[in-house]
Amino acid sequence: MIALISILLVLASILLVVVVFVQNPKGGGLSSDFGAAQQLGGVQRTNDFIEKATWTLAAVILVASIGLTSMMKPAKPKVDPKQEQQQGPGGQQGQQGQQGGQPQQ
Repeated sequence: MIALISILLVLASILLVVVVFVQNPKGGGLSSDFGAAQQLGGVQRTNDFIEKATWTLAAVILVASIGLTSMMKPAKPKVDPKQEQQQGPGGQQGQQGQQGGQPQQ
């Protein structure tokens, strides 16, 4: 599942870059490249589609990033029960472990 969301995130990012490059900040862009734009739905419709695609891809990236972050929680280290018994409070070894196994006098 993590791999699928990661692939979706990468594809959406690449598509967003392409869509942004197609746009022209002054209103031209892809829609001004068509000579007979009226036959293809008009300049305004093309600009609306590109703008909707931009916002949709940005939303997909946002949701996928949050979802991926929530799925990737750090794993808790596994502790052997025998090792837990040998360790004292705070995770440190008891006095015997520090003195090489000799009993304390």
